[in-house]
Amino acid sequence: MHHEVMRLRNMVAVIVAAVALGASQALAAAPVEAGKVYSGSEGEEVAVVPLAPRSDKKFILRVKGTGSEFDGLVFPYELNDWSTRSTEQFNYSTQWHGRKYTALHVRDTKYELYVPGRQRSIRLTYDEKKTAALKPEEVYALHQKQMKDGTLAKLMAFDRKGEESGHDKEFAATLQEMNNACGTSVAARIDWSSINEEQLKELSISSFCGTPLTSLKELCTASAIAKQTIQEKVKQVSCRFGNGLEPRLEADRVIWTTHRDAANQDKFATKFFKQNL
Repeated sequence: MHHEVMRLRNMVAVIVAAVALGASQALAAAPVEAGKVYSGSEGEEVAVVPLAPRSDKKFILRVKGTGSEFDGLVFPYELNDWSTRSTEQFNYSTQWHGRKYTALHVRDTKYELYVPGRQRSIRLTYDEKKTAALKPEEVYALHQKQMKDGTLAKLMAFDRKGEESGHDKEFAATLQEMNNACGTSVAARIDWSSINEEQLKELSISSFCGTPLTSLKELCTASAIAKQTIQEKVKQVSCRFGNGLEPRLEADRVIWTTHRDAANQDKFATKFFKQNL
């Protein structure tokens, strides 16, 4: 019995050792080079780990302690370098909700980290102690896990429904201000079928579509006659993107057709309402 127990213990020890050896070999085989860690004054931290070969300018960055959605995530990044003989300047960019996002910007010895939800950059300095303790293989293993389980793919992909929802909320707030000023209950919507993905990525749709509502609000505030006219004649507003700035009235409905390159849209809207209501 004693020999059988010893034999089982030896088998377990061999299995554990094999698993440990395999894990260490897998980590050792990770295509990463020695990285660096930069720290902020309030516990913020970013580990920058280059992927081999370094000439490909591919990196993975692990962010911690910022209180943002980036914490704990290890996105893939590209190095964009504009350094000259006299100035060192480069940044690391990734994809965030379908857009290029620059997280870490470096100019000479100035390091600035940008994360979602924080308008100001986070100043960082090189952390020699944390750099010495950094295990790039572990950072890579976490990156691989997050890639395989879809965590990163979901956050890097363009979320059209989420984008539309955000603009709808801002548009609704502008509509509420207009209705409050005019004493109306105008219904308004954005015609999302007229807006392509490129426009949604690049433009503030809620601002473009909010232009006629803001104009109506200002007209109501400036004149009692204008306010009464708007109360009587405007019941609906719809916004769409087209080939130019081409608003029109259909009964009690304002159809605001706008375009990214149209200038002075606020003045145009005010003039249009004065001439057509």
